[in-house]
Amino acid sequence: MSGKRFGAAGCEKDYLAVVYGRVNVARGEIDLRLATDARDRRKVVASETAGAESLTRFERLARVAAPRAGLALLRCRLATGRTHQIRVHLAARGWPIVGDPAYGEPRWTKVDDPLLAATLRAFPRQALHAWRVAFTHPMTRARVTIEAPIPRDLQGLLDTAGLAP
Repeated sequence: MSGKRFGAAGCEKDYLAVVYGRVNVARGEIDLRLATDARDRRKVVASETAGAESLTRFERLARVAAPRAGLALLRCRLATGRTHQIRVHLAARGWPIVGDPAYGEPRWTKVDDPLLAATLRAFPRQALHAWRVAFTHPMTRARVTIEAPIPRDLQGLLDTAGLAP
């Protein structure tokens, strides 16, 4: 490879995330610094002033009312690649990722639809999927795009919730 890192400019990393909350904007940016939590070094905290610069761009692909909880499917694009960046940024906006034990909360208890509530409760992991990466090949200079299919468990959650993109 040339002297550029994989995360260099021109590399696009897109993720899909199912989040709790009312995402009332179609797209936007979350520009918060990230630092290691002083109380728990395994976690990261968002701050306006302390820590490393980090930027996440997002687009709402779908949303459902899910009364008292709200649910949305977001596409997140990393402009920086910090540890736990998407999880911390979305939680800081009030949109924790479904199934995230560190930065989320069990809002499925507020969902009125029994099937959807059970599906959310049983979801075995973070509802976050590394969906697409695009970069310029260092030797050929051709644009390369790689997409990973949505895993079966996540697709089941999207179908049950009515969040199919």
